[in-house]
Amino acid sequence: MNKKKSIIAHLGLFDRYSLAFFLSSIIPLAVLVFISYQFIFPELEDSGRTTFGISLRILMFLLVFLSILAFFVSRAATREIVEKLQLNNEKLRNVFVIAESMSRESFLDVLLETVVKRAIELTGASAGLALIRNEETGELVFEVALGTGTMSTRSVPDNTGIAGWVLKHQKAVIIDDVSKDDRYNPEVDVMPNFATQSILSVPLASGGKVFGVLELLKHTGQEGFTEDDANLLKCLAGQTSIFIHNVEYHQQQQNYFTHMTELLLSALEGTRQFWPGHLTNTARYANLIARHLGFSDPDLKQLHYAALLHDIGFIKINLQEGSPRKLIEHHPEIGYEMIHPITLWKDVAPAIKHHHERYDGNGYPAKIAGDQIPMNSRILAVAETLDVLCNPKSYKKKNLSYAEAFKEILAYSGSQFDPVVVDALQKVIESNQLT
Repeated sequence: MNKKKSIIAHLGLFDRYSLAFFLSSIIPLAVLVFISYQFIFPELEDSGRTTFGISLRILMFLLVFLSILAFFVSRAATREIVEKLQLNNEKLRNVFVIAESMSRESFLDVLLETVVKRAIELTGASAGLALIRNEETGELVFEVALGTGTMSTRSVPDNTGIAGWVLKHQKAVIIDDVSKDDRYNPEVDVMPNFATQSILSVPLASGGKVFGVLELLKHTGQEGFTEDDANLLKCLAGQTSIFIHNVEYHQQQQNYFTHMTELLLSALEGTRQFWPGHLTNTARYANLIARHLGFSDPDLKQLHYAALLHDIGFIKINLQEGSPRKLIEHHPEIGYEMIHPITLWKDVAPAIKHHHERYDGNGYPAKIAGDQIPMNSRILAVAETLDVLCNPKSYKKKNLSYAEAFKEILAYSGSQFDPVVVDALQKVIESNQLT
C-alpha cells in the first residue's frame, strides 16, 4: 500500500542530490556565518570599524541568499536531468521490448504494424507510416498506415516527396513545418484526412541498400519532433531492417519447404504403390484426431507433414523385386533414412519410422510398444487404417462407412491401436467432422 508523501518528501528536499549540495555549499557557508558573528563582527565593533562591519553583514546576507537560490536552481536542474535520463532509459527499455516482440513475428505486415504503433506511442506522434519499395514497379507501397484516416492511394512514386528524398539520400530528416520545405510534395505527402504539420522520416536499409521508409506525422499545432525522437526512430528502423530480412528469409525457406513437399508427393503418387487421396486423407484424419487430443498449432503442423510423407519410403521400393510383404515392411525405415538428414523434416522422421508399430509391440520395424511409440506414429496408425477401410479406391474390396470402420478399429484398441487415440477418433466421428 502506497503511503501519502509529506510536503518535504514531495519537494525532494532530502534526496541524495540535495544532501550533496548541503554538504558541499550550505554547511560550509553556515559555518562561515557562525564564525563571523561569533568572532569577526565583535572584533570589528570593538575596534570602531562599524561601517565595515555593516557592509560585511550585508555581503554575508547576500551570500546566504545567493547560496539558497543556487540550491533551488541546482536542485531543479538536477531533477530535470534525472527525469530526462529516466525518460530516455524508459524509451531504451521500450526499444528492447519492441525488438524482443519483433523477433517472434513471422509475417511482414504484423512486424511493421508493431513497429509503427510503438513508435507513435514513444514519440507522441499522431500517425505513422511504413513504406516498402516495390522493385518491379519502382513505387513506395504503404504497407502500414496508422492514424492517417482513409488513404486515397496504396502507393506513391519512389522519387518524389519527403519519403522519396529519404529513400534516395539514405538519410533521416525532421521537418517542423512541411509547408516551408521544398521536399514536401502536396500531391504525394498530404493525407486526405490528416492535417500534417511536421514529419520525421528515416530509411529502412539492409546490406547497404535502402528498401523502405518509416515516417511519423504530427497534426497542425503540435510540438515538432526532437533529435531524441529521430534517434529513437533510427534505432527502431535498424532493428526493423534486421527482422524484415529474417522474415523474408523465413518466408523463402517456407516457400522452398512447401514446393519440396509438393514435389515429393507428386513422386509418391507416381509410384502407384497405393491409391489416390491416401496421403491427404491420412493427413486430414490425423489432424482431426490430434485436435481432440489438444495438440498445439506447431505440433499439428509437424503431424501434418509426417502424415503427408509417412509412405515416402515407397519411392525406393520395387514390389516386383521380391516378396511384396517383406518389401513393404521396409518402407518405414527407408522413409526415415530419407527424411532424417533433412533439417526441416528431422522432427517428423521418427513418426514416419514407427507408424506401423502396434500398441502391443507386435508391429514393425522396431517392435516397440505403448508409450515407446511416438504419439504422432500412434495417430498415423489409426488415421491410415481409417482411410484403408473407407477409401473406395483402396485395396479393400468392400469399403465401409466411418461408423463401420470405427467398429473395426475399436476391436483392436489396446492391441494394434492406442486406446487414447481410438477414443479421440470416436469423438471426431460423433461430432460429424468427417462428413
